[in-house]
Amino acid sequence: MKAYINNTAHKFNQDETILEFVRRIEENEHSIPTMCQDNRLENFGSCRVCSVEVARTENGPTRTMASCHTPVGEGLYIYHNTEKIQRLRKNIVELILTDYPADKVFPPEDKKATPFQETIAQIGIPNVRYPKGENHLDIETDRSHPYIKSDLSQCINCYRCVRACEEIQGEMILGMSGRGFATNIIKGFDTTFDESACVSCGACVQTCPTEALTDKFETKTLLADKTVRTTCTYCGVGCQLDVSVIDGKIRGIQAPETAEVNEGHTCLKGRFAFQFYDHPDRLREPMIKKNGKFEIVTWDEAYDFIASKMIEIKNKYGADSIGGISSSRATNEENYLMQKMIRVGVGTNNIDGCARVCHAPTAWGMQKSFGTGAATNSIEDLKLTDGIFLFGANPLKGHPVTGAKIKQAFMKGVTSIVVDPIQTKLADLATHFLQIRPGTNVAVLNMISYYIITENLVNQHFIDSYTEKYTEFKNHVADLDIDELETITGVSKEKVKAAAIAYAKSERAMEFHGLGVTEHFQGSKTVMLLSNLAMMTGNIGKKGAGLNPLRGQNNVQGAADMGVQPHQGAGYLDINKLDVQQYYADKYGVDKMPTMEGLKIPEMLDAALDGKLKALYIMGEDTIMTDPNTNHSIKAFEKLELIVVQELFMTATTEMADVVLPASSYFEKNGTFTNGERRVQRVNKVIEPIGNTKPDGQIIIDIMSRLGYDQPTGLTYDAAKVIEEIADVIPFMKGLSWDRLGENGLQWPIKEDGTDTQMLHIDGAFKKGIGTFHNFDFEETPEIIEHGNKYPFILTTGRELEHYNSGTMTRRTDNQILLGKDVLEVHPKDAIKKGIEDNETVLLFSDRGEVRIPVKFSKKVKKGILRSTFHQPEVFLNLITGSVGDKETMTPEYKVVAVDFKRI
Repeated sequence: MKAYINNTAHKFNQDETILEFVRRIEENEHSIPTMCQDNRLENFGSCRVCSVEVARTENGPTRTMASCHTPVGEGLYIYHNTEKIQRLRKNIVELILTDYPADKVFPPEDKKATPFQETIAQIGIPNVRYPKGENHLDIETDRSHPYIKSDLSQCINCYRCVRACEEIQGEMILGMSGRGFATNIIKGFDTTFDESACVSCGACVQTCPTEALTDKFETKTLLADKTVRTTCTYCGVGCQLDVSVIDGKIRGIQAPETAEVNEGHTCLKGRFAFQFYDHPDRLREPMIKKNGKFEIVTWDEAYDFIASKMIEIKNKYGADSIGGISSSRATNEENYLMQKMIRVGVGTNNIDGCARVCHAPTAWGMQKSFGTGAATNSIEDLKLTDGIFLFGANPLKGHPVTGAKIKQAFMKGVTSIVVDPIQTKLADLATHFLQIRPGTNVAVLNMISYYIITENLVNQHFIDSYTEKYTEFKNHVADLDIDELETITGVSKEKVKAAAIAYAKSERAMEFHGLGVTEHFQGSKTVMLLSNLAMMTGNIGKKGAGLNPLRGQNNVQGAADMGVQPHQGAGYLDINKLDVQQYYADKYGVDKMPTMEGLKIPEMLDAALDGKLKALYIMGEDTIMTDPNTNHSIKAFEKLELIVVQELFMTATTEMADVVLPASSYFEKNGTFTNGERRVQRVNKVIEPIGNTKPDGQIIIDIMSRLGYDQPTGLTYDAAKVIEEIADVIPFMKGLSWDRLGENGLQWPIKEDGTDTQMLHIDGAFKKGIGTFHNFDFEETPEIIEHGNKYPFILTTGRELEHYNSGTMTRRTDNQILLGKDVLEVHPKDAIKKGIEDNETVLLFSDRGEVRIPVKFSKKVKKGILRSTFHQPEVFLNLITGSVGDKETMTPEYKVVAVDFKRI
């Protein structure tokens, strides 16, 4: 297929537009100027600046056409810079300038030109012959929002912001109002940004070709000293960010369009919530608690104190009297070094972290079913799926960029099923919504399985060819009492049947689940039943399908990969096996490894209360605030002889520490994070460490050395060298290297030649050899059995878009202005029955404790169900959560808490 550019023939691609064709051939994004076009948006054709002349024959009669939405055709002759086209473009710009501030036509010397200013410079500034318009020049600048401001005197009505809000984020907050010269952008129902339902993602700001929409940092016009690509530190999506630096300070962040993960988009945390990095509250010096008060000390003094105490405790009580807690906020390399320090430097397998606290049931359940406990597919597959099954997750809040992509699919008519106790925005858009009682996941999945089997919608070929134990599972399902399960779940069996048929009939059905699956008494069982659904319908090992856990924190996947768990080492090898112990000993250059399986965090706390655990070394975890049953945790911490914490800020946990070590933030070091689709991506150092802080990796290497083990990659932390060791130790990362990661990373397994893997279990090739079905009955959680009568309400917890877990970082940004408090969502009828009004502060209490929290009336929760978050220390919600956890992994059951509430 050939077309001609200025009479020279070139091959064009199918479905390519003239604009794309010319830009690709001439390798120049500015070959044809544009104003309303954005590569991330559907072509719109409103400005006509991209117009070209098109002929059917060489030098034949031409037509003027908008190149952005005109497809290339066989034999077309394209002339994109003729005198006629130049005149047309100048005339268009001339018309726009009649209604544009004269002092904004050229960029000031200290700012970068906007895309509109670049277009003007490229086309040439015409003499404006028309009278000035009266539309925008007197519109007051909207500064109501903490991050985003609008000055519509500079608006050129290109619609890019409106389309970005709709096509990228899916919110449709921005719109166009009026006619002719009165046409203008409005927010919501013609209100301010702050009063609108804007989710603050900044997509409108990034796409706006003028300064009509800007952020408080004026990011897009910064003349940066350097721009550094790195990976976001917040959720498991793993957005790539371009960070602008001036005079050694971070001044703004943009989302790169070339990033495969986020494709030029990010949420308000990734784009705006970076000011924590140099906040006055940042820890800047090591401290030791002396006579009950922290005193600043040198690094050597802190190191010597820690090492001497750890050696003393080890010699007196044994290595298993010491435990370590690692962090999913830290890099892969630092998590790897942390587990290595505990296992080699100390000599115990007592290593755990929040990866197990939130998603261990995913890893355990999928390993039992498939052999690998990670996402089977890539987020890119959303473009290919025709069915989405979203279970126990609210990605619009927890994983905003992926959530926006899922929302787009919902709005475009993809068959969609949401299972959740909360009526989320995605539930409102879903084809099928099953609003179950919290804790009844196994019951509803048994119902779904029952209907898929009884409606004869199973993929028998897949089952017979690639799986085992289906007959046992089928027989178990056949004996279920569906009426009883209907009562247990609170969802009608007709609704469940319709959802089951919809999932099974989707040719390519993609499952996503979050903490609403894992943080339950039957969490691992739920994951195995979800795996059953994928296998029984053949929705595994093909594009647009699979099981895809939405990892909570930025490096939950990576921390688990690196061996931050007491039963598995780096690469998920079972540390109870003698050959695995020898394997690690050989790789680490030591005589032997610890032989006994270690303790999980709840077991460490119990061991501390029993006097068996004497020291705890914590890297980047606020255990006191984020783990359940806070009073229990505090009592355990009070029994310890040594607590060491590496952190960015003082927290409830550092307050109880004996030594606090100031760590560098992710902006201040190199390393890698692994996102929820197994993608290992670079974290590039943007600025120098703040104050006297050090990267977590450097701190661990220094401590290990004082404990008698020198890290083979050197005593100076070098992420690239540690990656080489990781690649040597972890079998599925053999081909991993710093250089190979490039800008978009690699998805493991990574072959020795650097080839990565976008999809697992292709054509039934399961890691464990064969897919295994499991069957389970619903079991009521002990939380309800033991406390349900006295505390009749069920509290389920979650997170909000503006904050990140305990909010240690986001509370030190303007996100706190957007959302400054935790609230208790209550069905109005439940509150009114107790004489409680909306926004009134109530006492929320359980068998473990009580908190004070304001009420928010909400019909998104059913009667008898409450919802809240755990971002604000003023509430400290985990004072009332319990110690019940998943039976297999001990992941806490944050999603079912027996409580009551009353007026104060």
